[in-house]
Amino acid sequence: MAFLLVFLILLLLAIGVPVGFALWLSGLVFVLVSGATSLTQVAQSVYSSLDSFVLLAVPFFILAGNIMLRSGFATYLFAFMQSLVGGISGGASIGATGASAIFGAMTGSSVASAAALGRTMIPTMEALGYPRSYTAGLMAAGGTLGILIPPSVAMVIFAELSQQSVKSLFLAGVVPGLISAVAIGFVAFSISFRNGYGKRTEPFSLAAVWRTFVKAGPALGMPAIVLGGIYLGYTTPTEAAALSVVYGLFVGMCVYRTIGLRDLPGIFLDSARGTGSILFILSGALFVGMLATLVGIPQSIVELIAASNLSPIGFLLLVNVMLIALGCFLDGFTLLTVVAPLLLPSIGALGINPIHFAIVLVLNIEIAAVTPPIGLNLFVITGISGTTMKEVAIGVAPFVLALVCVLLLLTFIPYLSLLLL
Repeated sequence: MAFLLVFLILLLLAIGVPVGFALWLSGLVFVLVSGATSLTQVAQSVYSSLDSFVLLAVPFFILAGNIMLRSGFATYLFAFMQSLVGGISGGASIGATGASAIFGAMTGSSVASAAALGRTMIPTMEALGYPRSYTAGLMAAGGTLGILIPPSVAMVIFAELSQQSVKSLFLAGVVPGLISAVAIGFVAFSISFRNGYGKRTEPFSLAAVWRTFVKAGPALGMPAIVLGGIYLGYTTPTEAAALSVVYGLFVGMCVYRTIGLRDLPGIFLDSARGTGSILFILSGALFVGMLATLVGIPQSIVELIAASNLSPIGFLLLVNVMLIALGCFLDGFTLLTVVAPLLLPSIGALGINPIHFAIVLVLNIEIAAVTPPIGLNLFVITGISGTTMKEVAIGVAPFVLALVCVLLLLTFIPYLSLLLL
């Protein structure tokens, strides 16, 4: 019976059925054929799983990301970073990476970060002498920081799936997020310096730094307010997510004045679509996870690992190989919602810290976002950059290698993930 469930999911995904429909259809067919549970029990179980205060953070973070996307926050952030490093030949690469890290700390979304920053930075950096393929690759990779640097939608969903603390997961993502940003920035600057990409802008000036900082200050206040509220214990993650929406609207409408009342229906509609898509997939994953538990798939995985005498590191390395391979054909959200629940009992049996596992998993999701042929960031950047998918894939390749190196580092050194806990 376990084989039937897995076969149905893989078959539907292989023929191009959208992930949410593939999960629900395969689960319903399995229930009707096997009689493992009743449809009433399915409805009650999925509803109770989604009836969660923690999950309310997801639509709020998505809405906040769309508000910032439309408000032009990325433009001000890049200008500020350029004032710091623009006087260095190739410095715009570092500035773009820094802006990606900061914007990622606002949106919690890889695709939103790539889209917002790509629209601003690709034409700007091309005017400074950077090849479009290189910049497109950098923006695709930089966008992935949005799902690791807190706040992160992926972390919120993992917290619900694993019953871990969102605050702990956010804290755990800080150091790995900074390491990933440094790795991307180092590779970007190295490529620029070696190939002579880019030209210096105006020399470093404290006046320019101050001028651009004042302009970017309201945008920079977003992660400070949201994360500060969570870490200092003043707000829950869900309350912080709601606060980020209010703050984003205030800055966009009253400070930058880049959005007006007529823009709000479109922003809310896009956010509703994104939220509906994510929660539909999540509900299907919870349904399939319940069926997998009923037929003993997680238990079988635990027994297989016990029989193989895998060490915790050996298990994580095997998971990395599997997720990188699957990430070429499945989007990161599918990896998170479908694969993670099946592996959680195994990490418990091996004594692996679930917070450390979450960081390893999210890094794999980062890599999945920029690996062809299904990497979502590649499609986003291709659409807004005017380049081909092949050019973006070539441009992003060095950054994928950098992220793989970070993944290995954090796999072997759990302390880096747990440093702030």
